[in-house]
Amino acid sequence: MEKVIEVKNLFKLYRVGDSIVRALNGINLSIYAGEFCAIVGTSGSGKSTLLNMLAGLEKPTKGEVVINGEHMERLKEDQLVSFRRDHIGFIFQSFHLIGTMNALENVALPLSFRGERKESRLKKADAMLDMVNLKKHKKHLPNQMSGGQQQRVGVARALVVEPEIIFADEPTGNLDSHTSKDAGACRKCGGDWECSDAGAGFCRKCNADQECKDWSELKSQRRKDTGL
Repeated sequence: MEKVIEVKNLFKLYRVGDSIVRALNGINLSIYAGEFCAIVGTSGSGKSTLLNMLAGLEKPTKGEVVINGEHMERLKEDQLVSFRRDHIGFIFQSFHLIGTMNALENVALPLSFRGERKESRLKKADAMLDMVNLKKHKKHLPNQMSGGQQQRVGVARALVVEPEIIFADEPTGNLDSHTSKDAGACRKCGGDWECSDAGAGFCRKCNADQECKDWSELKSQRRKDTGL
């Protein structure tokens, strides 16, 4: 199976006064195509820092982050921007929707960075909102939607670019348990994304010949504790 993400001896150190804080302390990790991986740990243990390293949002103090054969730690900022635009989708804990844009415009926004025509990107965004069951909310602004509905918009925005990898940083952290289920899980089989009530915002890509499993099965399939 193809190795999509490889982390080798990864360190991230911060200086706080006279002290050195080791946010990441020699992490090694491999993730393969089609796998679902959850990074678990206590608050402040470095989970978000690791995700930021994987996405090229922060530079490591030492070590290597290799995604699809690209060494993220060696890329310049403009190269990182292009890489994220072309390969990665993000789902955020705090949604990060543009308050002056409606749901349709928020979902279409990443496609504008790729230079797609307005008609094309709105058509794709419209289809994604149908997929996450927001047919009646396409013209709603973020403040006119519930937390679960806003997170569904965030999921649609991440998927509309058809990313090879999706990073989700505590995507239901701001939602109660009922709303978390309402936000919907995403999965991909045979080229089509589907949503269910298995657990919000946790996404995996699977090959056309792979069976998609529900959230409880995914958790038992592979739950990585990186020792942070």
